[in-house]
Amino acid sequence: MTLHSRPGRRRGGRADAFVEQAAAEDMEQLHCQIPAGLHRQLRIRAAEEGTTMTKLVVAAIEGHLNRRA
Repeated sequence: MTLHSRPGRRRGGRADAFVEQAAAEDMEQLHCQIPAGLHRQLRIRAAEEGTTMTKLVVAAIEGHLNRRA
């Protein structure tokens, strides 16, 4: 787990940001090549839903793994 030295500058809260970081699951980076059109659709969907591309990808992978379990 990595705690940022000044999380309040980005998130607005100080103590709450440290607690949030400490409770967050450790993350790993995934790098993969996807078709440009799919990337564009994902970026548009994230903007429409007010979320991040990462959150959409994680949700899609979790959904896929849950269906296969």
